[in-house]
Amino acid sequence: MSVDVTKLPSGLTVITDTMPHLETAALGVWAGVGGRDEKPNEHGISHLLEHMAFKGTARRSSREIVEEIEAVGGDLNAGTSTETTAYYARVMKADVPLALDVLADILANPSFVPDELEREKSVIVQEIGAAQDTPTTWCSSISMSCVTRTSRWDARCWEPQRP
Repeated sequence: MSVDVTKLPSGLTVITDTMPHLETAALGVWAGVGGRDEKPNEHGISHLLEHMAFKGTARRSSREIVEEIEAVGGDLNAGTSTETTAYYARVMKADVPLALDVLADILANPSFVPDELEREKSVIVQEIGAAQDTPTTWCSSISMSCVTRTSRWDARCWEPQRP
């Protein structure tokens, strides 16, 4: 394994692990912000911003974002956790410039169309409900909150109840 860490003048850290025998590449952007960094009145904002990144940019519609990556057999996705928000793509190595361009575009130029924003708020509320209906996810959330004492679930550590 040949992992290289490069610090760019902008402050961005780039970590690469070159594997010349592979014909595919995975690349992503990990932001050091997640649910734990949100204030009570911001709960869910990291997740909402993650969703909105895929809803269009100044250069691409939401459909074009998906189609450009899928046209080359690639995959584009994201995820928000307690600690990070990640945006990533998997493509053939020849398509790395395209994947990097799409990732940069969705992160630097999201359009935030008001109708899409309202729609995604509803989607996230549904995802929260689905997570609360999954016992392992629910228990993990409550347990983590009790250990870290850093989320909206804190009171539930002492007064167990289902929302």
